[in-house]
Parts: sequence; structure tokens; C-alpha cells
Amino acid sequence: MAIEEIYLFTGTEEVRNRTKMDRILSSMDEAKTSVTRYDADFISIGEIIEDALTIPFLSEKKVIIVKNPRFLTKETSPMKHDTTTFVKYLKNPSDTTVLMIDAVGMVLDNDNEAVKACKKYAYIVDTQELETVEYKAWVKRLFVLGGIDIRDDALNLLIEYVKKDSVRMEQEVNKLISYVGSNSKVTESDVKELVIPNIDDAVFLLIRAIVAKDKKAVLKIYNSLANNTQDIMGVIAMVSSTFVDLYKTAKLLKEGYKQGEIASLFKISNGRAYYLVNDAKNFSIDALEEYILKLSNLDYQIKSGQIDKNLGIELLLLGM
Repeated sequence: MAIEEIYLFTGTEEVRNRTKMDRILSSMDEAKTSVTRYDADFISIGEIIEDALTIPFLSEKKVIIVKNPRFLTKETSPMKHDTTTFVKYLKNPSDTTVLMIDAVGMVLDNDNEAVKACKKYAYIVDTQELETVEYKAWVKRLFVLGGIDIRDDALNLLIEYVKKDSVRMEQEVNKLISYVGSNSKVTESDVKELVIPNIDDAVFLLIRAIVAKDKKAVLKIYNSLANNTQDIMGVIAMVSSTFVDLYKTAKLLKEGYKQGEIASLFKISNGRAYYLVNDAKNFSIDALEEYILKLSNLDYQIKSGQIDKNLGIELLLLGM
């Protein structure tokens, strides 16, 4: 693989971009190459270029990787950047330095002189979202690289649960590989046991379990959510919001509104409205008011330090 002196990484796919970057690094002689990573939110591009111009001390070549290059976008950077030196360097880079600009997930400002220079002098590595067939093949390849196989029905369910979130998909694949062990095959039941749908869908399933008064399912879904998100209070806020919607639906039903009218009022699909209407029928208006009050009180108790959030949430869910 020919190594370029300047790379600009763009696109939306963080995981696959990282793989491409690692492939470039692994093609270089590790014993003769040093790698330095800079965050442009905390160090100026001028200082980074100064390092790029410095001859490597204990290696033949150096790689400099720059994260958060907001000076290439319209975003405001915490650090002041004078890009004049950067543009000058792009025109005449050091032959002992490989400069990698990681702008994945960023929207470049095409009117920016530094961006224009990057597009003229840098080697562009653009990683966009895969088509469904390509994405499916990529996920399957992750399992193959981990030494295991996955059934087609399990693969379809995994993609249905995780969608095209490549960062989370990599995490879920690693989790499943560890769970089933080497030389094994991931089944649909393995996916159901270990992986939760995206947050919106999981909250919907949690509400369904609460409606069914299935305490085992309630705790299982909640624990999965707690293990897969750092914002469990955000999840509880979504549960509260759903109960408010159920309360409004129950009152609308009492006033004679139909499913289609409710779907229109809430701006949701007819399918979601169907479940909302059916779930609302399983509660009295008084019970829904009580749940909303309990959730509000729990939020106050957690934020005021009166109760541990995980304990408080579990007790509340078990009492529903």
C-alpha cells in the first residue's frame, strides 16, 4: 500500500473509518514509525504543524493524527486556529511525516480556504453509510473475524435492533462473540437475550411489559437499557412522557375520539396509535395520574439525592 503524506478522513462511518486508518498504520513499519495524536480542541493547528515539520528523533517516520479539526467547519472551536501555516504546510509537506486529519462526522465548510487546500493536496478517504446489503455483509464479516458464524435470522434481528449505528453494532458483535464462545454460531435467541432494540423501541417494549404487568420482562428490559445507555434518567423521562401520552389518550377516548384522530393529534403512525389506544384502555385515568405523579416524585428524589437512581427506578418499576 502506497503511503500518502497527507490524509483527510471524511464521511459518517466512525468504525469503518477507524478500520481504514488502522490499515494504513499497520502497513507502515511499526519499529520505524512513531504515532502522535492531537485534539485540535486543545492544541492549535500551528503547534501541530510545528511538530509535523520537526524531524523524528527516534524513528525514521512520524504519524500525526488530528482529531476535532473544527477549523475546517463552521463550528466554533474552543481553541483559536491560524490556518495560514496549515495551508502552507499542505503545499509543501515534510517527507518524514504522515499527517492524518480525522474529520469524520463533521460538515466541512467548502468556502473555507483550508478545506479547499485539503481537497487539492490531501488524499481524501471518504467513508459513507453502507447500503443495506453492504452493511449486512460488513456485520457478518465482523463475526467471521471473531471466529464465529451467525444465523441469517439472528443477523436480520440484530440489524433490526441496532439499525445502522456502526459504533454500537461493533460493541454488540463483540458482546455476542464473547457470549457464545469460539467455534459457535449466534442464534436469534442469543440476540434476544443480549441485545436490546434502539432506545425508542426499547422504551416502547418496556411500556408494553408494564401494561402486561410482566415484572420479569420489565426488569430485563430495564437492566438491558441501563447497561446500554449512560443516560438512564433520559430513559425514565421517555417513560414519563409515554405515560403522559397514555393519560391524554385515555381522556380523548373518554371524549369519543377515534384511533385515526388520535394518530393525527399526536403526529404518529396509525400502528403506534393502535398500541397507544389499546394500552390506554388497560388503565384508568386515576391510575395513569398516579403513575405520572410517582415518576415525577422519583425524579425529584433522585436529583435531590434522597435515593439512588437505580434502586429508585427498580422499586418504582416493580410497583407498577
